[in-house]
Amino acid sequence: MKTKLFIIFILISSSLFANEIKIYAPVAQQMLIDKNNYVRYSSLNMFDNNSDTVYAVTFDEIDTKKALLEIYFSEPAEFERISIKAGYFDNQYFEKNNRIKNLQLQIYNCKNLETKKEISLQDKMTEQDIFSSERIIATKIVIYVSSVYPGTKWNDLVISDLNFFLKGKRLPVSFDIGKCVNCATYRTYEYDNKDRIIHEYVALGKSGCVDNYYKYEDDKIFYASMWDGQAPTNKDFSIIDVVKRDSDKNVELIFSNNLPVAQKYERNTDFYINQYIYDDKNKIKATIRICENSNWSKKYTKYIYNSKGQIKEINDYDFAAF
Repeated sequence: MKTKLFIIFILISSSLFANEIKIYAPVAQQMLIDKNNYVRYSSLNMFDNNSDTVYAVTFDEIDTKKALLEIYFSEPAEFERISIKAGYFDNQYFEKNNRIKNLQLQIYNCKNLETKKEISLQDKMTEQDIFSSERIIATKIVIYVSSVYPGTKWNDLVISDLNFFLKGKRLPVSFDIGKCVNCATYRTYEYDNKDRIIHEYVALGKSGCVDNYYKYEDDKIFYASMWDGQAPTNKDFSIIDVVKRDSDKNVELIFSNNLPVAQKYERNTDFYINQYIYDDKNKIKATIRICENSNWSKKYTKYIYNSKGQIKEINDYDFAAF
């Protein structure tokens, strides 16, 4: 009996942390922008185990006193080692771009700073460890870069890959919401028999909720916005040109092959960039924050569809406050 109980305990213990790294936001302070492809140098590229795709930033444009990267895990991540491929891992480009010389790594478990390390990297086109110790549990890692080996042609700082290991094996990486996030904003949509939006419900956390209503008469659209469950009257509706949503304001959509690949939201001098993630049917299943030079907090947005392929829910998630 004791043997059976021991085996059950081992099975339960080993299932508490998946042998996988789940990320819901790899947020960069800045990123290099290719105007033909906004996400060419996305921070997501560090986790595909493909050195041909890279995260890149112009070194002079970052504030070295602030974190270059904040990587939020969607559930507690278990690992023993982190390695980095610093630079473009191609002989014809490696020395032409900047490579990391000195960095600081911080590993958090909830609000607890578990470890803080100053690391100097060798200027070699080889994978190098930035953390190697006993097993650690983390909800977030933060990377500061203070100096670089200068490139011979470009001032771009490049990271090809960031890998996590447990028991000597590289862990696969996926992107999703999970145990370390709260739903910050929740939206639902209703449609009429002509597939037009007639009601949008928006829950704004502790700020309350908003109901947006739409009516369609004589090829005209009428709109009313009501707070905290109030029902609209005829006088609350006003005529508008198009169905609008809060997120439409100041948003630049970036397209590739006729599909939106990212959105850039600007406010004064602040901005953030969200990258779209598609399912196998070319429907947006999520947007992930890849860059932010402000303190705006939403990091992961999940899209849910009804049987007709219409958006039924949009849920914004944020790092949980512990």
